[in-house]
Amino acid sequence: MAEGRETDAIAERPVELAYLPTVGELASALRARARSTGAGRLRGRALVWTVAVTLVGALLSTAGSGHRDTPWPLYAGVVAVAALMTATPWLQARHLHRLAERQGDIRGTVDDTGVRLTTAHSSAAIDWHLYPRYVETPELFVLLSADRSAVGFLVLPKRAVADPKEVDRLRAVLDRRLVRADAAGAPGGPRSRGRAVGRGAGSVALLLLGLLLFFFAFAAVRTATHPDHFPGIQNNTAPMAVVLLGLGTLAVAGAWRLVRRMAAMRTVTAVLAVLVLLAGGTVLYRVGPMLHCWGAARIARGSEGAYVCYDF
Repeated sequence: MAEGRETDAIAERPVELAYLPTVGELASALRARARSTGAGRLRGRALVWTVAVTLVGALLSTAGSGHRDTPWPLYAGVVAVAALMTATPWLQARHLHRLAERQGDIRGTVDDTGVRLTTAHSSAAIDWHLYPRYVETPELFVLLSADRSAVGFLVLPKRAVADPKEVDRLRAVLDRRLVRADAAGAPGGPRSRGRAVGRGAGSVALLLLGLLLFFFAFAAVRTATHPDHFPGIQNNTAPMAVVLLGLGTLAVAGAWRLVRRMAAMRTVTAVLAVLVLLAGGTVLYRVGPMLHCWGAARIARGSEGAYVCYDF
C-alpha cells in the first residue's frame, strides 16, 4: 500500500525545467509550427515551386540566340524573395530571442494541471486549454494554440530538464493532456494507410515521369548526335536537354523522398530509381560534349566528334 502511494507521488511529481531558449531553438519551433498548419505547408510548397519554375525559366532563357535578352533582374528578384522567405523563421527567432534575453533565465514546472513559468521579471500559469496540441522535434516540444494558424506557441526544449529520463515523463504528460498535431496520421490508422498508398502511387508516377523526361532529353539532341543521318548545322537543343535532365532528376529525388520512411517501398523505389538514373546518365554522356556551346543558337558535329558552335 505504501509502495503504491509512493509510486503515485513519483508519477504526479511535476517535471522541472530550467532554460533560456536559443535562436536556433526558436527558429526550429517556428518551422515546426509551419509544418503543422495548412497555411505553413502551402507557403512551403509555393516556395519550392517558385524556385523550380524560376530555375527552369532561367535555364531556358539563356539558351540559343535570345540569351542576351534574359531578364536577370526579374530572376534575381525572385531569388531574393525566396531567400527572404527561407530566412524568415531565423529573423523572427532573432527578435523573439532578444525579448527572451531581457526576461532572463526561465524556470518552470509541467504537470497535469498545466505549465508554470517564472523569470526574473514575470511569471505565468498556463492551462492546457490554451495549447491543446503539440509537435515534437528531436530537440523540442512545441505547444500550439487552438486556432488554425497556431498564432500562439510555447517552446519547451528537451535540454531544459536535468535528467534525460525526465524527457519521457514530460512527453507522457503532454500525451495525456494534449493531442499531437499529426495524430490524425498516426501509424496504423486509416488516414495513415491511405497516405501510404498515395505515397507509393506517387513515387511510381514520379519515376515514370523522370524516365519520360530523360527520353525527351535524348530526343532533343538526337539530330545533333547523329550527323550521318542528319548532316549539316542543327539547332542547339543541348540547353533544353539539360533542363529536361534536371527535371527528371528532381522527379526521381521526389519519388525517393515520398517513400524514404516506408520500408516496403523503399527498396523497390531505390532499385527503380537507379535504373532510371542510369538512363539519365546515358543521355548526359551524349549531351556533355555540347555544353561548351550553351549560348550558341546553332551547333554542328565535326568529323572528329567535336562540336562547333554557330551564333547566328
